[in-house]
Amino acid sequence: MRTLSIKSAFAAISAVLLATVVHAADPVNTDPARIDRDAPPGMVELVVPSNGAHMTGHLYTANGPGPHPTVVMLHGFPGNEKNLDLAQALRRAGFNTLYFHYRGAWGSEGKYSVRHVTEDASAALAFVRMQGEAGAMRIDPDRISLFGHSLGGFNAIYTGSADKGVRCTVAAAPADLVHFVGAVSSEDVVSTEAQASVPGLDGYSFADLVSETKSNLEDFSLITKMPSFEARALMIISGDKDTVVPLSIQTPLAEAAEAANAAPFKHIVMDADHGFSWKRIAFMKAVTLWMQQNCQ
Repeated sequence: MRTLSIKSAFAAISAVLLATVVHAADPVNTDPARIDRDAPPGMVELVVPSNGAHMTGHLYTANGPGPHPTVVMLHGFPGNEKNLDLAQALRRAGFNTLYFHYRGAWGSEGKYSVRHVTEDASAALAFVRMQGEAGAMRIDPDRISLFGHSLGGFNAIYTGSADKGVRCTVAAAPADLVHFVGAVSSEDVVSTEAQASVPGLDGYSFADLVSETKSNLEDFSLITKMPSFEARALMIISGDKDTVVPLSIQTPLAEAAEAANAAPFKHIVMDADHGFSWKRIAFMKAVTLWMQQNCQ
């Protein structure tokens, strides 16, 4: 009986250790240890409706039947850095991830503008929740988070502050447009390059971005939106070598978040540029680990 008890105890301990190892597998560098063959990871091509227009996108579905927490990914201006490597890592961590193009961007219907970008983020949240409530695409409608990069970081904070149903908000290199535009000289705005349509966008220019922001200074101010994150999960991740949205523009957002008692809150500053180009693995690990701990 004693031998049997020891063997049973050893088997139980081994099972716990194996489960711990599987659970602790790094989703940035490691594929899932086991695949649910009835509900494997996949991709759904889709369109997201926004104000009568169709926005192109896709959903990476996580392993297993779910329902899973879901992250809505918000790209920048114009969206060359898509952060799909991060979307894949988050999927391996157990999140569905939705990627889409705003109206007037990269072939989506409609007209592009900053105002439309914020409306489109809200439309994407509504779409994901509706699908989850209908039992579609393995989505848990009560566990929806936002990730945004650059202008998408602005959008994530802007939209997340207004939508209290958002579980977590993550802003990478967030462009506080009010401070960003304040640092742009009048000579830069009237240049030929600034007046030209930005590739990938439907007739929208950098000069249009500046003009629209100056017409909406009060509403687009992210500092004034930080009190909405009191006792709500928020992460800001920055690069100290960022020359597109300098750290000096991002730090006041982090300070305002701390003053507003955002919780849990984390601000990470990395040796990185605007796109975290030479820190992709570290960047993905930081975001994925924090979201695993706080957003599932």
